[in-house]
Amino acid sequence: MKVVIPLDDNAGEQSVVCEHFGSAPWFAISNTETGEVQITENPNSQHVHGQCTPAEAFIEMGVNAVICNGIGARAAARLQELGIDVFMADMAPTLGVALRRFAGGDLVKVTAEQACQGHDCH
Repeated sequence: MKVVIPLDDNAGEQSVVCEHFGSAPWFAISNTETGEVQITENPNSQHVHGQCTPAEAFIEMGVNAVICNGIGARAAARLQELGIDVFMADMAPTLGVALRRFAGGDLVKVTAEQACQGHDCH
């Protein structure tokens, strides 16, 4: 399974998980079966609110899920519409912690009520 985690920096497992999915400067793409992790820049991180569209790129990469600390309702709905599950990372501080929580089955799928409704949500 391939999962994406939005990041504030590129520091391997110690990378800080970004609080907001679409404006993350970096994304980690992790293959949970092989343990391979690739960190890539988000070319769309400085977008107008509501105009980020990474979901289509994730489909092309074969991504199955997104793990995040915060995501807008529209982005969560679009990902889910495309068959990409969205999980809340329970405010994981780092990429390594988020991946361990996911592997341990500790994360729950996002519902509309859990998605951010604005920039002051957490």
